[in-house]
Amino acid sequence: MAIWLVRAGSHGEYELKFIQENRVYVTWDDLNVNVGKLSDRSELVDVMTGRYPDAKAKTISNWVSQVWRFAHEIQQGDLVILPLKSQRCVFRRR
Repeated sequence: MAIWLVRAGSHGEYELKFIQENRVYVTWDDLNVNVGKLSDRSELVDVMTGRYPDAKAKTISNWVSQVWRFAHEIQQGDLVILPLKSQRCVFRRR
């Protein structure tokens, strides 16, 4: 079992959705691609570069690293830690 720290949007705007649905999501605006179906990281780099043409290469690389791991490594049953922005606490559900 792995332990993941997942944030619910940069301002916590997805906290309620994550908690109510007992799921976590990739929340990048305009990333409407099933990342789990991409076969390698270079495909995700191409997708993100096309969706975010003003982003710097290092920013794209950082985003790809986060999204790729989320889509290809996180498993059902892993422990997810969700730091809440709306409260001074951490939400934990298995």
